[in-house]
Amino acid sequence: MAENFYVNTVGAVSSTRLSEAIDLGKVLTEESKAAGSVRASIGTIMTGNNAGSVVFQQFFNSLNDFANVMDAFAVSNTYGEIIQTGLKVTMRNVAKFCDVPFNAPENPTRKYVVLTRGTSHVSQSELIDLIAEAAPMFADSGAQTFRLAQIMTGNNVGEFLLGVTYPSMAQIEVTYDTIGTSPVASKIYAALDVNLRTIIKIQAAAI
Repeated sequence: MAENFYVNTVGAVSSTRLSEAIDLGKVLTEESKAAGSVRASIGTIMTGNNAGSVVFQQFFNSLNDFANVMDAFAVSNTYGEIIQTGLKVTMRNVAKFCDVPFNAPENPTRKYVVLTRGTSHVSQSELIDLIAEAAPMFADSGAQTFRLAQIMTGNNVGEFLLGVTYPSMAQIEVTYDTIGTSPVASKIYAALDVNLRTIIKIQAAAI
């Protein structure tokens, strides 16, 4: 069953303690899954406004599961140790997934995530139809998973977030070469004002 909610937490940390924060984040992904998330991952942001930051991604069936995980983190030694590295949370968004069909591999290889965020000038249903029209193009280019969500809390409330995972940077390059000549992509860009695109390298995941 596909998850219903996505939580994206970004933290800034000194480069001298980045590896320590990532190692602790690997443990925290397992704690997140044990406390109620369907899966969780720790990664580093490679591009965009928060390049060099740590990103913790969690996927939930319900917001109650999210609350349970946050309660667990409040008493987690691992979470406390991450904060002691000097990491400061700079953003946390909760988003609700939209239903967009996608032909994903049975066992997707998620090594990179491309997050694209924007404000839509069309209705949610119209945007979903456009994104669904583009989904096969991403699948043919090597995308592993393809999810659209609307941000509910935190920064950029009401905006949409498209998250696409890939097994390598080569597939990302192929995808964006294809987008450059795609009439479907042109229609999406006409409907969506993109204000952020960032690439995340996944360092570890609990699935």
